[in-house]
This record gives sequence, structure tokens and C-alpha cells, in this order.
Amino acid sequence: MNMAIVMGSMQITNRLDLEDTKTKQIILGAYITAQAFVVGISYLIQRRIQAKKDTTVLKYLDQPKPMSGEQPKLVTTTNMDYDLEQNAQAQKQALIGLALMVFLHFQFGVIRPLIVQSILPVKNALQSKWAQVHVFGKPAEGDLKRPWKADNPFAALTGATEEPQSEAAEKAAIKKAEKAESKAGSKSESKKDL
Repeated sequence: MNMAIVMGSMQITNRLDLEDTKTKQIILGAYITAQAFVVGISYLIQRRIQAKKDTTVLKYLDQPKPMSGEQPKLVTTTNMDYDLEQNAQAQKQALIGLALMVFLHFQFGVIRPLIVQSILPVKNALQSKWAQVHVFGKPAEGDLKRPWKADNPFAALTGATEEPQSEAAEKAAIKKAEKAESKAGSKSESKKDL
């Protein structure tokens, strides 16, 4: 879908007179409006998460970066803290994208990417799992169940689908990590006593 939006916007930009000052102003205005909308959605999500105060305990295994050789780390948090963290990461990504586009536009006069960046961030913000739960009121079950898995953009291209871990296997992995963590904690305490 994202590729279709990129290709479609490229076709649109080929038809526009990008040397015209008025056209540039309209594109820049659309970009600024889209970014303001994304920031507004993000702020709305943050306010709704804080208003819900969902203190349900959430335990999950934080997967390490590929080929780091590290073991998955057990994370114990609440739904509210997890959702706020996910929203903060999305805000950070949006701000990095904004800073990059502002730099490219004002330093090099780049205008074409502003059209794509007027559409994709809005689409991504509205399709995010935290927006589905907190803006559109969908229940946090199935694909929207926490912890939210990051979408693999290459899976659609290669046809590979990541097999979701069954709930029982996930609970067993969490119990195993809890036991390992408690053993490591008791070992470190016994070393302190010596």
C-alpha cells in the first residue's frame, strides 16, 4: 500500500509545475498541515491513554536486535506505560522525519518528497495499533493484542509471513524468563552476602 502511495504521488508530481511559487506554497502548506495532524493525533492518543489509566500488568519478552547474541529480556510494565512508550517512539520517529524533511527542503530546495510525506505519516498514524485501540476504540485483542509486533515491511514483498507465537508458548517463554531472572537475582544477592 505504501509503495502504491509513493508511486501515485510520483505521478502527481510529474504533472505539477514545481517551479511555480504558488504550487510550492500549496505543497508546503499541505505538508505542514499533515505534520500538524500527526502531532495532534499523537497528542490525542497520549491524552486518551492517560485518561484510561489502564494499570493491567503486561509481561512480555523484549526481543534483542538480530545477531546481537543477547537473550530476550523480560519486561514487566502496565498497559498504560507500554502504550505511552509506543506513542512516544512514534512521536520521536515523526519528529526525526520532520527534521529531515525541513533540512532537505530549506537546505537543498527539495519539494517532491514533501508530497509523499504529506500522505504517508497521516496514513501510518491512523493505521497504527495504538490509534486503532485508543482513537477508534477497537478492542486490544487478536492483531491488536499487546505487546504490539512491529510490522515487517519486507514480508509483503517476499511473501514471507512471520508465524505468530501461540499464547501458550508465549506464556511458557515468559515463565522461563521469570525463573531465570529470579535465579540470577538470588545468585547476585548471595554474592553480596559474601
